[in-house]
Amino acid sequence: MSRRGHVGHRVRRKSTHAWALCGLLLAGTAAACPATTATLTVFCSSSGTELSLCHHAVQSWMEKTGNEVRVIALPSDWGTVLPLYRQLLSAHYPVADVLILDSTWVGALAPLLMDIPPTDDDAATLPPPFQVEGRHVALPWYRDIGLLFYRRDLLERYHLPVPTHWNDLERTATLIQNAEYQRGHPVWGYVWQGRTSESLVCNALEWDGAENPVGTDGTVRTSLPGLQRALERAAHWIGTVSPPGVLNYDEENARGIFQSGHAVFMRNWVYAWTLANSPDSPVSGKIGVAPLPHDAQNAPSGIDGTVYLGIPRNTAHPAEALSLLHYLTSETAERNQALAGGYIPARTSLLDDPEIRSAIPILNTIRPALASLGLRPVAQTGIDYPRVSWIMANHFKDALRSTHPSRQTLTSLVSSLKQLAMLGQWTLSNSTIERHAP
Repeated sequence: MSRRGHVGHRVRRKSTHAWALCGLLLAGTAAACPATTATLTVFCSSSGTELSLCHHAVQSWMEKTGNEVRVIALPSDWGTVLPLYRQLLSAHYPVADVLILDSTWVGALAPLLMDIPPTDDDAATLPPPFQVEGRHVALPWYRDIGLLFYRRDLLERYHLPVPTHWNDLERTATLIQNAEYQRGHPVWGYVWQGRTSESLVCNALEWDGAENPVGTDGTVRTSLPGLQRALERAAHWIGTVSPPGVLNYDEENARGIFQSGHAVFMRNWVYAWTLANSPDSPVSGKIGVAPLPHDAQNAPSGIDGTVYLGIPRNTAHPAEALSLLHYLTSETAERNQALAGGYIPARTSLLDDPEIRSAIPILNTIRPALASLGLRPVAQTGIDYPRVSWIMANHFKDALRSTHPSRQTLTSLVSSLKQLAMLGQWTLSNSTIERHAP
């Protein structure tokens, strides 16, 4: 997610003691935050640009409706947000009215989210509203996808095409890395996200997009030869075309290496494009972006990273929260997000807007990838997805460390997922949770 300074916002300063307790809750305590005023509360990302856009849209809604809204920035560690939300949404007193939701949290939080009445406007977005047991529980706010960033100047210097297969990427990265070293300009070939987290799950599933350990029907696959090959290949990258420390990288670590001019290729999300082309970036004007490589024919190349908005069931202001939710996901708000922050609209009509295409010049390049997104097994596993993700990330990390043979690691992964599936009754989850692919 992008970063930029935030704009000002109005806050009605009442119930100071109650909101002091809310601050303690955000710091990790079990305190509850009683809602004693009519002020709505919105939780947004702490990242600069996104927080700024959230403030801007909220300010516009306040001016239109006369209501007041308090914007609270979430912790920067995205891994702490789901437990925080569970605590907030289960509190005796309502403490929030609109929440930003990663797509991987929606199934887990669905029982705590308010029903969003369907409207004719639902067909205007892709993906459509997130449905659980036939209930609309979240609306798409903006889209995202894993992409390949590359040094266009270096590919041109060595007369090499943008790789479309993973083996091609490894060969190209090796050639340029060696050639630049000979020139006295050491660079790494490829940086990505290897930290034990959701980011690693995304990377691993992108390496072999046609072979997800959990099928679309919720079945755990017992044979994963494609994923095994992909993990073995990625393990070989470490210390050759990728830094040894890549196993501790998140998105910002990878961006720091690439944006400083010390990598040829990078896997990251859309936000990195604007930052890498900022005036103070050493690689500004020297980079390109493309769909991620893939091996299997017609396999998706990038993982879907759509971000949603939802309303807690325990909101004290359901009507006002619904009004604010619809405004934040409106064509007006999404258009401003695209023009001011480079966020990809969920509203399909905006993808052909001339101003937006000018503001997001990579849109034409990544449109094919947006039409063929890889999906994590969120819908199939429902409330168990956080556990599924944790199991996958740890097993993928073991395989990349080469502490165990990849086949042995994947056998353990399959066993763990099958055991969790039996406990979690995924068959029931699969019949009641709907996640429409973009």
